[in-house]
Amino acid sequence: MNFKKVTVGFFAAVIAMTSVCFADYETPATTDVPAADPTPETTTTQPQWQDTETTTTAAQTWETTTTQTTTSYVYVPDTPTSSPTVVKLVVSEVKDKKFTAKINIQSDHLISNASISVGYDDSLIEFEKCETNDKAGGMAVDNAFSGKFVYNYVNADGTDFDGDYATLHFKVADEKLTSTVLYLTVNSLDDENLNAISNQVENGIVKYQDAADVQEDDSDYIEIDVDYSKYPIAPEDIGLTDVDSVTVANGEVLIFEDGKFQTLSTGETKIDITYKDGSVGHFKIVIKEPEAVKLESSEAEATSKAASPVAEKKSGSSMGVIIGVVCVLCVALVAAEYLMIVKNKTVGEKKPTDKDKDKDIHDTDESDDTNEAEPDENDGPDEVDDTEETDNTDDTDTEE
Repeated sequence: MNFKKVTVGFFAAVIAMTSVCFADYETPATTDVPAADPTPETTTTQPQWQDTETTTTAAQTWETTTTQTTTSYVYVPDTPTSSPTVVKLVVSEVKDKKFTAKINIQSDHLISNASISVGYDDSLIEFEKCETNDKAGGMAVDNAFSGKFVYNYVNADGTDFDGDYATLHFKVADEKLTSTVLYLTVNSLDDENLNAISNQVENGIVKYQDAADVQEDDSDYIEIDVDYSKYPIAPEDIGLTDVDSVTVANGEVLIFEDGKFQTLSTGETKIDITYKDGSVGHFKIVIKEPEAVKLESSEAEATSKAASPVAEKKSGSSMGVIIGVVCVLCVALVAAEYLMIVKNKTVGEKKPTDKDKDKDIHDTDESDDTNEAEPDENDGPDEVDDTEETDNTDDTDTEE
């Protein structure tokens, strides 16, 4: 029998019996940590943070460790998924010069408070009345004045109603109306905790008739003279303030970009301005050359005229030479014609001259005969008688 082995076995048995006798049967050897705070006997590691996803959401993780068991707790915050609340105006067709505009709200939140305004051109359309929808619950109050309508809604419990909250009735005030815009503004929109709700606004457009069916009347447009410039022109520089948007009829002479006008060429165009308060103005913009440019043009024209006398003188001399040549040709033609006429006349007068000569000779002979027959004054009466008798005798002889 080996004494050494017996001694080791004896001490092992004594230690085992001692641990069994002094063990605490009420406390288990292994425990799970509950959701509550750990017991003082539990060893807890420091909280640790780690990214459990590749998104922008951070997950909070910590571990609680006992003798044999480790339990992990993870906290993931909620990510908002709601879209902006849509607030819009639904405009009906115009019939018998009347139409409606409904305030429509589509929301993912409970609405406890809302203040909405509608701006319009009261020279084109006229507000008549407002009808609220009882299905929306709560209490509504509306106010209308020149060119603006305000709708206020209150519900202490909040409402999740999606649809038409109010119906506005309008009528056409101007027969020349083609179309106009109803401008919707959300002054406030709160949830049940009075937190602001993000929103998206859609305006309403009223279409009455085609522009081709309307005769233009320039009397409705206020004329504004603007000097042409290559630099942008602010609306305030031409007397227009609180401008929200501008519609230009002729984009070839004028455009409106980044809140300023830009002239492209001289000319004129009509513009429709919508102000920040919702009202509308009509203007006729006439773009002219600046006075400085006109003066430069006048000076350039004067310089051109001053430099042109030499050329004009040369041109005048040339014209004088041409006129002189034409005059000489005319004189030569007249002279040639005159010579021809004189020559023909001279040839024609030669024949009458010969005849006249013959006639003159004949007349001379007759004159001589007459002189011979006449008695001489110095002759006496007897000679006269003798002559008569002789003549009588001759006559008698002739008769016989």
